[in-house]
Amino acid sequence: MRNTLIALLIAFLPAEMLAQKSTPPPPAQVAQEVRDYRMDNEDRIIRELSEFLAIPNIASDTPNIQKNAAHLVEMLEARGIETHLLPISGRGPVVFGKLISAEAKRTVIFYAHYDGQPVDPAAWTDGKPFFEPILRDAAIEASGKRIPFPENSAQNRAIYNDNWRIYARSSSDDKSPIVALLAAIDALHAKKIPLAVNLKVIFEGEEEAGSTNLQRTLELHKNLLEADLLITADGPVHQSGRPLVFFGNRGDIGLDITVYGPVRALHSGHYGNWAPNPAMELSRLLASMKDADGHVLIDGYYDDITPLSELEKKALAELPENDADLKSELGIAKPEGGGRKLVELIMQPSLNIRGLRSAYVGEQAQNVVPDRAKVRSDRWVHPQTGLLRDRPRTDHRGAPRASADREDRERGRLSRLAYADGPGSL
Repeated sequence: MRNTLIALLIAFLPAEMLAQKSTPPPPAQVAQEVRDYRMDNEDRIIRELSEFLAIPNIASDTPNIQKNAAHLVEMLEARGIETHLLPISGRGPVVFGKLISAEAKRTVIFYAHYDGQPVDPAAWTDGKPFFEPILRDAAIEASGKRIPFPENSAQNRAIYNDNWRIYARSSSDDKSPIVALLAAIDALHAKKIPLAVNLKVIFEGEEEAGSTNLQRTLELHKNLLEADLLITADGPVHQSGRPLVFFGNRGDIGLDITVYGPVRALHSGHYGNWAPNPAMELSRLLASMKDADGHVLIDGYYDDITPLSELEKKALAELPENDADLKSELGIAKPEGGGRKLVELIMQPSLNIRGLRSAYVGEQAQNVVPDRAKVRSDRWVHPQTGLLRDRPRTDHRGAPRASADREDRERGRLSRLAYADGPGSL
């Protein structure tokens, strides 16, 4: 948290101050004063973050997601930020805030989201899974051990080591950037360094659920959104640990595909080789979508993609090269991409399989031909939405059929996406 949004805000605001005040503090001095404030108030900042993390924040959990919004209002208003809730039926509202500076001539909007991804309880190793903040002396991947939060007293100030990590749902994505932004505002105020820009914030409560209501909600309140710059506080740190500034985002569209087989699971010893296996058919379909180097084979997938400019290529070339280290760390023998670098490949559209499900595996495995197979994919970039919706579908040769009286409505909606005629037809 200390290296992300605080650094971004500190880097931005003094640059504006140079244009508006005759003798502003030098940027290096401002940055140092903010760091000093953070060190002196680290315990308070971490406690505020921990209280925020303890509120469950799954977008579909309406009572708790609205508690998050109410808590955000308290946090913002404590800083003198004028706050409005932009309602969304059955969801957490968009939390809007503004802080106006008398001398400012420009306005910056910061976006972040306060909801988190759904939880897999089996993935948590200790403590209450989901929302109890836990402190470790290193990352779990580096065998970090659970340690108590340091006590703060008049005699001994709580000090946090840079290698320590807080684990809780949304601890990095995306509640820490929100607390970092507010801590930066506190620091500037405490050091009597005036804001040189008007500040607005947009905090969303359903980003992890697809942001289905964000555009409509903001359009209804566009009179609030006049600004010169929008900064999204929801992005990765470079693998080297250095902060990154992104100038744009890839689109992200989720797609569910269900392939149906027989009306019920059948014994593979009695029906194998005769009853079509939906898991096998789905595997063939997915395999037809990408080649061995990760290039998407769907016809028209790369249409209308703006090529990188020379300036963008130069910026990518200046990023640290760490592909070899990543291969070793992540246990990857041969990356996709045909030898191109990670920084280049993430500038291109991709097709990712988020999860597969069909029947049972492991200790629950059964000798069955499954009745269905499902997949969830993502990273279908925005120009492809029309392609997915409008291109005709044809049945995949050998695709499983099912009786007409079974789940007709769902089958009619999904089967058009589930069946395709080999590579390039979807």
